[in-house]
Amino acid sequence: MRATSKGNQIDSPGSSTRYAELASALVKDIVAGRHVVGSLLPTEHELAEQRGVSRHTVRAALKLLQDLGYITRKKSVGTLVESANPETAYTQSFGTAEDLVRVAATEVRAIENEHRVTLDRAAARRLEAPVGSEWLLFAGTRVDVRKGRTPVAWADIYIDVTLARIAKAVRNNPEVLVSFLIEREAGQVIAEIRQVVTATLIEVPLARVLGVAAGSAGLRLVRHYKDAAGKILEITDTIYPADRVSVASQLKRSKAPL
Repeated sequence: MRATSKGNQIDSPGSSTRYAELASALVKDIVAGRHVVGSLLPTEHELAEQRGVSRHTVRAALKLLQDLGYITRKKSVGTLVESANPETAYTQSFGTAEDLVRVAATEVRAIENEHRVTLDRAAARRLEAPVGSEWLLFAGTRVDVRKGRTPVAWADIYIDVTLARIAKAVRNNPEVLVSFLIEREAGQVIAEIRQVVTATLIEVPLARVLGVAAGSAGLRLVRHYKDAAGKILEITDTIYPADRVSVASQLKRSKAPL
C-alpha cells in the first residue's frame, strides 16, 4: 500500500462478502446472548452446515471475530465466546480493504433520510468530486450493535446515481458495506479506495445526535471507492467524536532508500 499526504490507498475488497455477513451475524448472536460468554461456538463444520457456506468462509469470519476480541480459539478445545463487548473505541487500521470489515462487523447503518443530490461547488470541493455530479445520498448514524442503538458516528453515503438500483439492498442490509453491495448487486468491481482524514469540530445539531458537547473535537473520514478506470462509484463522509475512534495506517517503502 502507498500512503500520500492527502490520503491512503487501500487494496480492492474483492467480490466475496459472505464471511463479512457471517461475522456480522455471529456478532449479533453473541450480543443478543444466543451464544453466551464462556460457551463454545459450533464447530467450523457445524457452522458451515448451519449457514450454508464453505469452511473457508467460516474460518475467515471467525478470524475477524477473534481479532475483534469476541472469541478465542484453543486447540483441542474449540472456539470460546470471550466477550459480548470487547472494546469501547474503534481502531481502524487500513492495510487492506478487509480491514474495513472489522468496522462493519460492529457498526451498522441507521439511515434517516435518502434522496438524490447534485453537488454544488462547495459540496464538490468538500468531497473532492465533480461539480454537478449526481448522487443518491443515504444519511444517518452508524450505531454500535453491541450497545443497542447507541450512535457512534454520522455518515453521509453517496452512491453514483447510475447505481440507484441497489438502494433497496442498502436499506435491507445495514451491516454490509455499501462497497460490497455495489459489487454483489451491480457487478461493479471496486479497484481502489482512497481515504482522507481531517480534524473537525462537531457543532449543533450533530453534537446532540452523537451525545457530545457542541464544539468538541471530531474526525472526518472521507473515502472514495473507485472502479478500475478511476471513476468514483461511492463516497462516504463520516464524522466521529475524536474519543470514539483512532485511525492507523501502514506505510511501506515503494523502493529501497538511496
